[in-house]
Amino acid sequence: MIKKLSLYTIALLATIVIFSSCKKEYESVQTIDDTKLADYFAKNNINAIADSAKTGYFYVPTPPAGSTDANNYKLTDSVRYRITVAAFSNGAVFATTPTYRNEGQRVGSPFGFFSKSVPAISQVLKKLNPGASVKIYLPSYLAFGRNGLPSVGIASNEIIVVSITTYKEKQAVLDDALIQAYLKANSITNAVKDASSGIYLQTTTVGTGTEVINLNSLVNFSYVLKSLDGGLNQDASMTNMPKKLIPAFRIMLPKFTKGSKVRMFIPSGLAYGNALVSDSNGGESIPPNSNLDYSVEVLEVTN
Repeated sequence: MIKKLSLYTIALLATIVIFSSCKKEYESVQTIDDTKLADYFAKNNINAIADSAKTGYFYVPTPPAGSTDANNYKLTDSVRYRITVAAFSNGAVFATTPTYRNEGQRVGSPFGFFSKSVPAISQVLKKLNPGASVKIYLPSYLAFGRNGLPSVGIASNEIIVVSITTYKEKQAVLDDALIQAYLKANSITNAVKDASSGIYLQTTTVGTGTEVINLNSLVNFSYVLKSLDGGLNQDASMTNMPKKLIPAFRIMLPKFTKGSKVRMFIPSGLAYGNALVSDSNGGESIPPNSNLDYSVEVLEVTN
């Protein structure tokens, strides 16, 4: 006699079949990823290091990592770096740091675009000295899996390569080098560096006003604001006191009078530093560590 199966039993069996199928698929993808990486490393004679926790990612540091080096990054350290996120299959770049800006944050903080891969990135950085570079190979099951990330072009089951270059220089030194590179690339040869602040200044019109600007003066000025990496372009005017503005304006505005037209290339430390500045009106935001290109005309000064 054949017994009838209850609906509960049928549902349970279906669940077991589906779970087993998903598990096999996961194991299959993991095996495929691991085989691709192993073949690639062998073919290209790459000495990739497997993470000590055996979670599945590999990394290749330059210079080679020191496992007990006292100078290695710690989770609480700040790291200044450039990052590129690309596809293993064809090298397509999904995200990269702009040319005239560097990233900066705590080693143990979420890494923006790849926040879900913080364990891998943070763990690898702890094995590096400041100034080192590294490539991290993330199998798809540790990245975006079979869903991928279509919004940026990451396909299903795509292995991801995260390339990171760290800097041992202080942010002010990096800012100065980036500003100089920007000036050279744009053939700007008459910008003079203010020795005390590090701001590069280009004066196009000398003011003729007699009112001396101080930190409490009410200054009306128009401006065009750009970021060196080209992601920002604002054209506006405002009336405010220098003491309520960014440090660069507190330093530079008192050097000018009504009618002055100047262009300032401002290091990030004298702009908004490592803060993300969002536009309350939904406009363009200023990313952390942005060096700024400010063209300013002083329209009125009231003391």
